[in-house]
Parts: sequence; C-alpha cells; structure tokens
Amino acid sequence: MINKMSHLNIGPVRAFNIMKEVYGGFDKVGATKVDFKNFKKELNLFIGEFDAEMFVKRLMRKKEFLPNFSCEYETTDEGVLKCIFWADEDMKRNYYMFGDVISFDATYKRNKYNMMFVPFTGIDNHNRNVTLGAAILGSETAETYSWLLRAIKNAYGYAPPVIVTDQDPAMKRAIADVWPESRHRLCMWHIMDKLTTKVGAALCSNTDFRKRLSAVVWTDSLLPEAFEAEWAAIIHDFGLTDHEWLTYIYGLRESWIPAYYREEEMSGLMRTSSRSESENHFFGKISNPKCTLVEFLSHFDTTIEAQRHEHRKNDHDTRYTNPGEWSDFVLEKQAAQIYTRTLFLDVQLEIQHAIHRCTSVRLDHVGDFIKFFIKDLDQPCSSFFEVMIREEDVTVKCICNRFEQFGLLCSHIFCVLRILDIREFPKQYILRRWTREAVPNSSPGSILTDGGDPDRSDEVNRCVREISHATEYVVNKLISNFDKLSDFRDHIKQFMSVADEAQINAPPKTRRNRFAELLGVAPESTATIRVPVGTRFKGCGSHKRLKSQKERAISQSGSKRRQCSLCKKYGHNRVTCWKYTVAGAEAGSSRNAGGNEDTIPEGDAAMVVQGDGTGLNDDDDVFYTSGNDADMDDEEMA
Repeated sequence: MINKMSHLNIGPVRAFNIMKEVYGGFDKVGATKVDFKNFKKELNLFIGEFDAEMFVKRLMRKKEFLPNFSCEYETTDEGVLKCIFWADEDMKRNYYMFGDVISFDATYKRNKYNMMFVPFTGIDNHNRNVTLGAAILGSETAETYSWLLRAIKNAYGYAPPVIVTDQDPAMKRAIADVWPESRHRLCMWHIMDKLTTKVGAALCSNTDFRKRLSAVVWTDSLLPEAFEAEWAAIIHDFGLTDHEWLTYIYGLRESWIPAYYREEEMSGLMRTSSRSESENHFFGKISNPKCTLVEFLSHFDTTIEAQRHEHRKNDHDTRYTNPGEWSDFVLEKQAAQIYTRTLFLDVQLEIQHAIHRCTSVRLDHVGDFIKFFIKDLDQPCSSFFEVMIREEDVTVKCICNRFEQFGLLCSHIFCVLRILDIREFPKQYILRRWTREAVPNSSPGSILTDGGDPDRSDEVNRCVREISHATEYVVNKLISNFDKLSDFRDHIKQFMSVADEAQINAPPKTRRNRFAELLGVAPESTATIRVPVGTRFKGCGSHKRLKSQKERAISQSGSKRRQCSLCKKYGHNRVTCWKYTVAGAEAGSSRNAGGNEDTIPEGDAAMVVQGDGTGLNDDDDVFYTSGNDADMDDEEMA
C-alpha cells in the first residue's frame, strides 16, 4: 500500500493517515507511523547507488517483453547516465496519427539529480494533450538534444513536419542539424511577452502600440506581404525603426508569425508551447523533486495511465452520447457521426455560422470551378472570402485556409455546400486524426512478473491483450441490456473462484525480494550505470525562482528607492554612507591616540556609534558594524 500510494506522490505519513481512515483507527493499521517511514527509508537504501542501473534495466526489460517498445540511452566514459529516451507501442501509434505538429520543452525538479524530463506533446482527436515520447537528459547542450532527436527519428522512422519550442539556442541548432526537413516554429507567447520589457512600459501602456502590433501578429488572415506592410507602418508611426530587438524578431518572422505558416499543413494547431506547459503541470502533480529515477518511472507510468484513461473516457462519451442538432442541415447530422464529440462542437459552430452569418454576394465561373464571393458578417473587413469549388468531385478551397491549418472545413465552405445543396460530406476533407476511430483504445500493459515460464512471456502478453479487448467489446455491446450484462458479470465472478483455487501458496518472500518485486527489477552486485552528480541546468545556482526581465522591471518600478538620511542621496543608507565611514575611522584614530586599549579590528569595523552622539567613554556601550550589515535600515540599526 505504501508503494502504491507513492505512485500518486503520497508520502508514508499521509499513507499512514489514509489507512487509518480506511481501517477505522490507528490500532487497526497494523503498523506505526515510524514503521511506514522506515519502510520508505529502507526502500531508498535498497535502491541507493543502483538507481540509474535499475532505471535503465527496467526500461530495457520493457523493451524485451513489450511489443514495439523503444528505448535508447547513453553514458559517459565513467559510466554516468547522460540521457535516455523511451516510447511504448501506444506512444508510437499516437505519433503516427497525431505527430503532424508536436511541442517539446525541458522540465526541471522532477528527480533528486536535477536531470531534465522532456515529454513530447501532441494533440489527439479530442483536442487534448497526448504524450508521444519521453526522455531524461543530464544537460541542455546542443549535443544532447541532437542525440535525443536522432533517437526519436530511429524510433518513429521520420521527423515531425512542424515542431514548436521556445527560443532555446541549443534546441534550435539541434533541430537544424538533425531534423532539417522539419519546420521549426518558435513560441509566439514567449516572444510577445518580452514586448513590454524591450520597448518600455510607457509605450505599451500609454499608446495603442501593443494593440496594433498584436492585431497583425496573432492573426492568420494576413498574407506575408500584408503583414510586412502593416509591421513597417507600425514601426514608422512610433519611431522604432532603429530598435534593435524589434529588428531582430522581425528577422525571425518566418519562424513565428502565422502569416508565413498559411500553407503549412496543420500548422494552426500550435502557435505557442502552452501545450508543453500544460503537460509539465500535469506530470508535476504526480512527481516531486526528491524522488529517485526508479520512483519517477513509476510516477510517469501512473500519469500516462491517467492520460489514457481520460482518452478512453472521451471515446466512450463520443460513442454513447448524442449531441443535440441545431439545424436541419444534412451535413451537420453526418458530421455528428464522423467526428469526436469535442471536434463536432467546433464543426457545428462553423455550420451555424455559415447558416446565420455568411452569405454569397456573387459568383464567377473560372474554368471547371465556380468562384463564390462570401460575405462574413462577423468580420470587420469589407473584403470577401473567395471560395473555389468544382461540383463534379466537390474539390473546394477557401482563401482563409482553415482546412490547411486545422484540418476542418470553414464556415465559408459550408455556406457554399449548402447553396449547392451538397448532400454528402466530402470524404477527401475528412482527416482521420479527427474521427472517432482515429486510434483504437489503448491496450493494457503486459504482465511483467517473475512468475510463470519466461519463455512463454510473449504468448502470455498476447493472451492478456486478447482477453482485455474481448472483455471491453462485450461490455460495450451489452451496456444497454442489463440482464445480459448481469449474466456476463456472474460468469466472470464464478471464474474468479476457479482462479483462487489455482493459486499456489508460495513460501514468504524475503524483504529484499519484496523490494525487487515492488520496483520491478533487482540491483546487481556492482553498478555499471551511475547517477549523475552536480547536474546543472538553465537558471540553477539560486534556490529562488528565476525571474524574467519583465518581472524585475515591474518590481523595480513599483518599489521605493532607498535614500540616505545623512547625505540625502539614493542607492544606500546611513550605515553604508561614506561620511559615516570617514567619521568612524576618525573616531577610532582619536580613541587609539588617547591610549585606550579597546581598539576596533582593522577591516572589520565600519563605524562606532554611541547612544547620545557625544565622545566615547570606557563605560559607554559600543556597537560595531561590518560590511555584512550594509543592508540594514535605520530601524534595524537602532
């Protein structure tokens, strides 16, 4: 119980309190709180220096027994673990379906060695985060990232078309070297968040500069030529032609401005790395910065199981709930049977927008195509959206490029389909990644116990997956027939007694064997893979959170500057004022000249203070201050 609760980031003391509530009292638990803490301590001692060794062995054991499991790692010449990457069968299947645009970012404080945890995040057919792979890195150099990207390419066979990261120069160089065929996109939020710091708070707060710039940066309706013209007009109007930072980010415009991604398939799915931030928060809830690598792997498996359970729940809601219809448009009814519930709501909004807010003002014939000029009443612009359609095979394209960027038809196209009375949803515009059956339900993990015949492990795992699939199939079919479902339940419960009779009572296991069974792997006599020591990462060296330039500027602008009460200047107080330093030195010289043996150590005393401010006598209280007290204010000095 202690070990299982630790998978949910519940410590031994909280586990003891939970078991007290479950069993009805402290005396019913069967152990004391100290016993719980000692068990956890002994488990960590059992892991000890074999942490990295056991972590790698457990993943390699999965690679041996689980089908299509990938794992690669690298160590230094001294045997220290540098980096490791792993992905199971479900991650690969999700990558092949949802890996058109991925985001990855390094997270910190997920283990006691400060090694970076790097999850690769995509978007599934329910528009939710899905983990496509994971890695642990010992450094953030371009060399390490290059190794990781090569490991991903070896595992999946190809690089993703679009990848979104922050402005980490090491990531940028590694992607350019290893994935030259991928389009590297920078996080827009991280760039725009620096705007106030770089150009000044006065310009952003007192003018419409930020509003005008955001209007041309975040929109995806502008063409590159129009964006460049609008940008130049804004820079000229506010006199920022020679601004160094604005010139720099404008030079990177093809890496972060949506206008330059209009023709990139599915590029509209991610503009920022917020998916990675959400994924980091998700994993952070079930991990802690003091866990070992073996514990982290258990936490990771628990988190992935929770994520996949949520995916199965969304599949169930899509399969067994019927969303309400808002119109009698035949394509709306078909879309409800094609897309998942979450995506259908988006499509339904586009259809409603097409019916109530879009209208055709005229049409022209261009060869085999018909060009419709659609007026969108929700758009402030006076121009029209041009939709080209060929009726023979329902080939259609809109200049808003929503299908190219998101894989979903826009309201302008739905308006044209309704005008032409198209009765069947165009199959060529149904992307499988958004459909109900994009990927099959995740299969449960294989049984990796030490019991049974190890030579038949593949057959056992295959049998387990077939049983799980058959059980889920029967339950889904009988969900609406309670009598049949009850008969199936009774049949399963009857067979449980047969399984209990077949259970062999083995002799009690030793404590070492129990630890090895809980962890899934036992340590060798000597560790061949050692854990890193003194891992450094961005922002390390301080126990406080690393503040951005924007936060520092805001805090400094709102804080009152320190003023010296003696010389009335800013930047110091009377303790560190040079006048007091000189006065203290003169007072010490005169005192020593008088023959007093009480001297102030050289280099330590900064001044001598007497309560009444007059000359010093032997009976007066003397207070010495050094340079370490420079930050004390007047009240502290008093």
